[in-house]
Amino acid sequence: MIRKSQLVKENERLRKKVYILENIGIGLNSSVKEKERACKRFLEDNPAYTPYEVCTAIGLNRGTFYNFLHNKVEEPWFARKEAEVTKLVKEVFEESRGVYGQDRIVIALRSRGISISKETVSRIMKRNGLRVASVVKRPAKSVRRDRQQYYRNLLKRQFDQDAPNKVWASDFLEIRIGSVRYYLCVILDLYARMVVAWRVSPKRSDRLALNTFRDAYASRNEPVGLIFHTDQGSEFRSHLFMDSLRFYGVRQSFSYPGAPTDNACMEGFYSTLRKEEINININSYVDRLALEKYLSEYFAFYNGKRIHTSNKGLPPMLKEEEWRKKRL
Repeated sequence: MIRKSQLVKENERLRKKVYILENIGIGLNSSVKEKERACKRFLEDNPAYTPYEVCTAIGLNRGTFYNFLHNKVEEPWFARKEAEVTKLVKEVFEESRGVYGQDRIVIALRSRGISISKETVSRIMKRNGLRVASVVKRPAKSVRRDRQQYYRNLLKRQFDQDAPNKVWASDFLEIRIGSVRYYLCVILDLYARMVVAWRVSPKRSDRLALNTFRDAYASRNEPVGLIFHTDQGSEFRSHLFMDSLRFYGVRQSFSYPGAPTDNACMEGFYSTLRKEEINININSYVDRLALEKYLSEYFAFYNGKRIHTSNKGLPPMLKEEEWRKKRL
Protein backbone atom coordinates (compact mmCIF):
# COMPACT_ATOMS: atom_id res chain seq x y z
CA MET A 1 0.00 0.00 0.00
CA ILE A 2 1.42 3.40 -0.99
CA ARG A 3 1.71 5.83 1.89
CA LYS A 4 0.41 9.37 1.69
CA SER A 5 3.91 10.73 2.45
CA GLN A 6 5.26 8.85 -0.57
CA LEU A 7 2.62 10.39 -2.85
CA VAL A 8 3.35 13.88 -1.52
CA LYS A 9 7.07 13.36 -2.11
CA GLU A 10 6.48 12.04 -5.65
CA ASN A 11 4.17 14.97 -6.50
CA GLU A 12 6.80 17.44 -5.28
CA ARG A 13 9.47 15.70 -7.38
CA LEU A 14 7.29 15.89 -10.50
CA ARG A 15 6.42 19.53 -9.82
CA LYS A 16 10.10 20.43 -9.62
CA LYS A 17 10.90 18.47 -12.78
CA VAL A 18 8.19 20.28 -14.75
CA TYR A 19 9.44 23.66 -13.48
CA ILE A 20 13.01 22.80 -14.48
CA LEU A 21 12.03 21.70 -18.00
CA GLU A 22 9.88 24.80 -18.52
CA ASN A 23 12.52 27.29 -17.35
CA ILE A 24 15.93 25.86 -18.16
CA GLY A 25 15.85 27.09 -21.76
CA ILE A 26 16.94 23.90 -23.57
CA GLY A 27 15.36 20.68 -24.75
CA LEU A 28 16.07 17.06 -23.86
CA ASN A 29 17.73 16.58 -27.26
CA SER A 30 20.25 19.39 -26.70
CA SER A 31 23.94 18.63 -26.70
CA VAL A 32 25.88 17.81 -23.52
CA LYS A 33 27.69 21.17 -23.66
CA GLU A 34 24.38 23.03 -23.92
CA LYS A 35 22.97 21.05 -21.00
CA GLU A 36 26.06 21.78 -18.87
CA ARG A 37 25.84 25.52 -19.44
CA ALA A 38 22.06 25.59 -18.99
CA CYS A 39 22.29 23.57 -15.76
CA LYS A 40 24.90 25.97 -14.36
CA ARG A 41 22.78 29.03 -15.19
CA PHE A 42 19.62 27.46 -13.76
CA LEU A 43 21.30 26.57 -10.45
CA GLU A 44 22.67 30.10 -10.15
CA ASP A 45 19.15 31.53 -10.65
CA ASN A 46 17.39 28.88 -8.54
CA PRO A 47 19.54 28.07 -5.46
CA ALA A 48 16.69 26.04 -3.91
CA TYR A 49 17.30 23.28 -6.48
CA THR A 50 20.11 20.70 -6.32
CA PRO A 51 22.42 19.54 -9.15
CA TYR A 52 20.91 16.08 -8.76
CA GLU A 53 17.37 17.35 -9.44
CA VAL A 54 18.39 19.42 -12.45
CA CYS A 55 20.71 16.83 -14.02
CA THR A 56 18.09 14.09 -13.60
CA ALA A 57 15.38 16.23 -15.17
CA ILE A 58 17.35 17.07 -18.33
CA GLY A 59 19.16 13.75 -18.71
CA LEU A 60 22.67 14.97 -17.88
CA ASN A 61 25.22 12.75 -16.12
CA ARG A 62 26.11 14.27 -12.75
CA GLY A 63 29.76 13.29 -13.02
CA THR A 64 29.97 15.04 -16.38
CA PHE A 65 28.42 18.16 -14.87
CA TYR A 66 30.75 18.16 -11.83
CA ASN A 67 33.74 17.85 -14.17
CA PHE A 68 32.41 20.83 -16.11
CA LEU A 69 32.17 22.88 -12.89
CA HIS A 70 35.59 21.74 -11.68
CA ASN A 71 37.34 22.59 -14.93
CA LYS A 72 35.66 26.02 -14.89
CA VAL A 73 35.74 26.28 -18.66
CA GLU A 74 34.57 29.76 -19.61
CA GLU A 75 31.40 29.73 -21.63
CA PRO A 76 32.18 30.84 -25.21
CA TRP A 77 30.58 34.07 -26.40
CA PHE A 78 28.54 32.35 -29.08
CA ALA A 79 27.00 30.02 -26.50
CA ARG A 80 26.00 32.98 -24.34
CA LYS A 81 24.54 34.68 -27.41
CA GLU A 82 22.56 31.56 -28.31
CA ALA A 83 21.15 31.35 -24.78
CA GLU A 84 20.09 35.01 -24.86
CA VAL A 85 18.41 34.65 -28.25
CA THR A 86 16.67 31.43 -27.16
CA LYS A 87 15.24 33.25 -24.16
CA LEU A 88 13.93 36.07 -26.38
CA VAL A 89 12.37 33.66 -28.88
CA LYS A 90 10.58 31.83 -26.07
CA GLU A 91 9.34 35.14 -24.62
CA VAL A 92 7.88 36.26 -27.96
CA PHE A 93 6.30 32.84 -28.53
CA GLU A 94 4.66 32.90 -25.08
CA GLU A 95 3.51 36.53 -25.46
CA SER A 96 1.81 35.53 -28.71
CA ARG A 97 -0.16 32.83 -26.86
CA GLY A 98 1.81 30.25 -28.83
CA VAL A 99 0.48 31.30 -32.24
CA TYR A 100 3.57 32.90 -33.83
CA GLY A 101 5.63 30.90 -36.28
CA GLN A 102 9.18 31.75 -37.32
CA ASP A 103 8.16 34.58 -39.68
CA ARG A 104 6.23 36.57 -37.07
CA ILE A 105 8.84 35.93 -34.36
CA VAL A 106 11.49 37.39 -36.68
CA ILE A 107 9.30 40.47 -37.24
CA ALA A 108 8.67 40.86 -33.50
CA LEU A 109 12.37 40.59 -32.63
CA ARG A 110 13.43 42.98 -35.38
CA SER A 111 10.90 45.52 -34.06
CA ARG A 112 12.90 45.35 -30.82
CA GLY A 113 16.12 46.04 -32.67
CA ILE A 114 17.31 42.42 -32.69
CA SER A 115 18.52 41.15 -36.07
CA ILE A 116 17.93 37.42 -36.49
CA SER A 117 17.36 35.03 -39.38
CA LYS A 118 14.40 32.74 -39.96
CA GLU A 119 16.75 29.75 -39.96
CA THR A 120 18.01 30.59 -36.46
CA VAL A 121 14.48 31.04 -35.10
CA SER A 122 13.36 27.79 -36.75
CA ARG A 123 16.27 25.89 -35.19
CA ILE A 124 15.57 27.32 -31.73
CA MET A 125 11.85 26.52 -32.00
CA LYS A 126 12.53 22.90 -33.01
CA ARG A 127 15.14 22.44 -30.28
CA ASN A 128 12.78 23.76 -27.60
CA GLY A 129 9.59 22.11 -28.82
CA LEU A 130 7.84 25.39 -29.71
CA ARG A 131 5.16 24.18 -32.11
CA VAL A 132 2.39 26.23 -33.69
CA ALA A 133 -0.97 24.47 -33.94
CA SER A 134 -1.96 23.49 -37.47
CA VAL A 135 -5.37 24.07 -39.01
CA VAL A 136 -7.48 21.53 -40.89
CA LYS A 137 -8.64 22.95 -44.20
CA ARG A 138 -12.26 22.25 -44.98
CA PRO A 139 -13.35 21.56 -48.58
CA ALA A 140 -15.41 24.33 -50.14
CA LYS A 141 -19.08 23.54 -50.64
CA SER A 142 -20.30 23.45 -54.22
CA VAL A 143 -23.59 25.04 -55.24
CA ARG A 144 -25.87 23.74 -57.98
CA ARG A 145 -25.97 26.22 -60.85
CA ASP A 146 -29.71 25.97 -61.27
CA ARG A 147 -30.22 27.01 -57.63
CA GLN A 148 -27.81 29.93 -57.64
CA GLN A 149 -29.00 33.48 -57.12
CA TYR A 150 -26.74 36.31 -58.20
CA TYR A 151 -26.33 39.59 -56.38
CA ARG A 152 -23.89 42.31 -57.29
CA ASN A 153 -20.27 41.85 -56.19
CA LEU A 154 -18.97 45.38 -55.59
CA LEU A 155 -15.74 44.31 -53.89
CA LYS A 156 -14.41 42.03 -56.66
CA ARG A 157 -11.69 40.64 -54.35
CA GLN A 158 -10.14 44.06 -53.73
CA PHE A 159 -9.35 43.19 -50.12
CA ASP A 160 -6.58 45.77 -49.66
CA GLN A 161 -8.22 49.09 -48.87
CA ASP A 162 -6.49 52.47 -48.42
CA ALA A 163 -8.51 53.73 -45.45
CA PRO A 164 -10.66 52.45 -42.57
CA ASN A 165 -14.46 52.28 -42.81
CA LYS A 166 -14.57 51.88 -46.58
CA VAL A 167 -15.28 48.14 -46.71
CA TRP A 168 -16.44 45.80 -43.97
CA ALA A 169 -16.77 42.05 -44.40
CA SER A 170 -18.75 39.55 -42.35
CA ASP A 171 -19.72 35.90 -42.04
CA PHE A 172 -20.91 33.31 -39.52
CA LEU A 173 -18.94 30.57 -37.79
CA GLU A 174 -20.49 27.58 -36.03
CA ILE A 175 -18.91 26.57 -32.72
CA ARG A 176 -20.04 23.38 -30.99
CA ILE A 177 -19.86 22.97 -27.22
CA GLY A 178 -20.79 19.35 -26.63
CA SER A 179 -24.18 18.89 -28.28
CA VAL A 180 -24.98 22.62 -28.27
CA ARG A 181 -24.33 24.83 -31.30
CA TYR A 182 -23.45 28.50 -31.10
CA TYR A 183 -23.01 30.92 -33.96
CA LEU A 184 -20.41 33.65 -34.05
CA CYS A 185 -20.86 36.69 -36.27
CA VAL A 186 -17.77 38.87 -36.80
CA ILE A 187 -17.35 42.07 -38.79
CA LEU A 188 -13.89 42.99 -40.10
CA ASP A 189 -12.74 46.36 -41.41
CA LEU A 190 -10.60 45.37 -44.39
CA TYR A 191 -8.14 48.27 -44.09
CA ALA A 192 -6.25 46.81 -41.13
CA ARG A 193 -8.28 43.58 -40.67
CA MET A 194 -9.68 45.07 -37.46
CA VAL A 195 -12.45 43.21 -35.64
CA VAL A 196 -14.98 46.04 -35.28
CA ALA A 197 -17.84 44.00 -33.80
CA TRP A 198 -18.79 40.46 -32.86
CA ARG A 199 -21.68 38.59 -31.23
CA VAL A 200 -22.50 35.02 -30.23
CA SER A 201 -25.99 33.51 -30.40
CA PRO A 202 -27.53 30.02 -30.20
CA LYS A 203 -29.39 30.86 -33.42
CA ARG A 204 -28.02 31.84 -36.81
CA SER A 205 -30.33 34.59 -37.99
CA ASP A 206 -30.68 37.95 -39.71
CA ARG A 207 -31.24 39.45 -36.23
CA LEU A 208 -27.77 38.28 -35.15
CA ALA A 209 -26.23 39.78 -38.29
CA LEU A 210 -28.14 43.05 -37.94
CA ASN A 211 -27.36 43.51 -34.22
CA THR A 212 -23.67 42.87 -34.89
CA PHE A 213 -23.74 45.42 -37.70
CA ARG A 214 -25.43 47.99 -35.46
CA ASP A 215 -22.71 47.48 -32.82
CA ALA A 216 -20.03 48.16 -35.44
CA TYR A 217 -21.89 51.09 -37.00
CA ALA A 218 -22.24 52.85 -33.64
CA SER A 219 -18.69 52.12 -32.45
CA ARG A 220 -17.19 53.44 -35.72
CA ASN A 221 -19.15 56.72 -35.62
CA GLU A 222 -21.64 55.85 -38.38
CA PRO A 223 -19.31 55.87 -41.40
CA VAL A 224 -20.50 57.29 -44.73
CA GLY A 225 -20.03 55.54 -48.09
CA LEU A 226 -19.55 52.12 -46.53
CA ILE A 227 -19.62 48.84 -48.49
CA PHE A 228 -20.68 45.73 -46.55
CA HIS A 229 -19.46 42.48 -48.14
CA THR A 230 -20.74 38.96 -47.33
CA ASP A 231 -21.65 35.69 -48.96
CA GLN A 232 -25.20 35.11 -50.21
CA GLY A 233 -26.46 33.58 -46.98
CA SER A 234 -30.18 34.00 -46.41
CA GLU A 235 -29.49 36.05 -43.27
CA PHE A 236 -27.76 38.76 -45.31
CA ARG A 237 -30.46 38.65 -48.03
CA SER A 238 -33.48 38.94 -45.73
CA HIS A 239 -35.81 41.92 -46.14
CA LEU A 240 -35.04 43.00 -42.58
CA PHE A 241 -31.29 43.09 -43.11
CA MET A 242 -31.23 44.58 -46.62
CA ASP A 243 -33.82 47.24 -45.80
CA SER A 244 -31.92 48.21 -42.66
CA LEU A 245 -28.63 48.65 -44.54
CA ARG A 246 -30.37 50.75 -47.18
CA PHE A 247 -31.76 52.91 -44.37
CA TYR A 248 -28.20 53.45 -43.08
CA GLY A 249 -26.98 54.31 -46.59
CA VAL A 250 -24.75 51.24 -46.78
CA ARG A 251 -24.21 49.42 -50.08
CA GLN A 252 -24.23 45.63 -49.94
CA SER A 253 -21.77 43.51 -51.86
CA PHE A 254 -22.06 39.72 -52.25
CA SER A 255 -19.71 36.88 -53.12
CA TYR A 256 -20.73 34.75 -56.06
CA PRO A 257 -22.25 31.37 -55.09
CA GLY A 258 -19.73 28.58 -54.69
CA ALA A 259 -16.83 31.08 -54.69
CA PRO A 260 -15.45 31.28 -51.10
CA THR A 261 -12.41 33.18 -52.35
CA ASP A 262 -14.73 36.14 -53.02
CA ASN A 263 -14.77 36.53 -49.23
CA ALA A 264 -11.25 35.22 -48.63
CA CYS A 265 -10.56 37.74 -45.89
CA MET A 266 -13.27 36.22 -43.68
CA GLU A 267 -12.33 32.67 -44.64
CA GLY A 268 -8.75 33.42 -43.63
CA PHE A 269 -9.79 35.13 -40.41
CA TYR A 270 -11.94 32.23 -39.26
CA SER A 271 -9.17 29.79 -40.19
CA THR A 272 -6.80 31.77 -37.97
CA LEU A 273 -9.38 31.96 -35.19
CA ARG A 274 -9.83 28.19 -35.22
CA LYS A 275 -6.10 27.55 -35.17
CA GLU A 276 -5.08 30.12 -32.58
CA GLU A 277 -8.07 30.06 -30.20
CA ILE A 278 -10.88 27.57 -30.74
CA ASN A 279 -8.81 24.42 -31.34
CA ILE A 280 -6.64 25.27 -28.32
CA ASN A 281 -9.32 26.21 -25.77
CA ILE A 282 -12.39 24.29 -26.99
CA ASN A 283 -12.41 22.10 -23.85
CA SER A 284 -12.59 25.23 -21.69
CA TYR A 285 -15.80 26.42 -23.34
CA VAL A 286 -18.09 24.96 -20.69
CA ASP A 287 -20.95 27.31 -21.57
CA ARG A 288 -21.77 30.44 -23.56
CA LEU A 289 -20.29 32.79 -20.93
CA ALA A 290 -16.97 30.94 -21.01
CA LEU A 291 -16.98 30.98 -24.82
CA GLU A 292 -17.57 34.74 -24.90
CA LYS A 293 -14.85 35.31 -22.27
CA TYR A 294 -12.22 33.44 -24.30
CA LEU A 295 -13.28 35.09 -27.55
CA SER A 296 -13.16 38.54 -25.95
CA GLU A 297 -9.59 37.92 -24.75
CA TYR A 298 -8.53 36.63 -28.17
CA PHE A 299 -10.05 39.54 -30.09
CA ALA A 300 -8.32 42.00 -27.73
CA PHE A 301 -5.02 40.23 -28.47
CA TYR A 302 -5.80 40.05 -32.21
CA ASN A 303 -6.60 43.77 -32.53
CA GLY A 304 -4.00 45.14 -30.14
CA LYS A 305 -0.96 42.88 -30.21
CA ARG A 306 -1.00 40.20 -32.91
CA ILE A 307 1.48 40.81 -35.72
CA HIS A 308 -0.13 40.94 -39.18
CA THR A 309 2.19 40.40 -42.13
CA SER A 310 -0.38 42.13 -44.38
CA ASN A 311 0.03 45.21 -42.13
CA LYS A 312 3.84 45.12 -42.41
CA GLY A 313 4.07 43.64 -38.95
CA LEU A 314 1.64 46.01 -37.25
CA PRO A 315 -1.42 44.93 -35.24
CA PRO A 316 -4.71 46.36 -36.58
CA MET A 317 -4.99 49.04 -33.88
CA LEU A 318 -1.48 50.36 -34.55
CA LYS A 319 -2.05 50.41 -38.30
CA GLU A 320 -5.21 52.50 -37.87
CA GLU A 321 -3.38 54.82 -35.43
CA GLU A 322 -0.61 55.24 -38.01
CA TRP A 323 -3.23 56.13 -40.65
CA ARG A 324 -4.84 58.73 -38.35
CA LYS A 325 -1.47 60.36 -37.58
CA LYS A 326 -0.77 60.76 -41.29
CA ARG A 327 -4.11 62.51 -41.67
CA LEU A 328 -3.26 65.15 -39.04
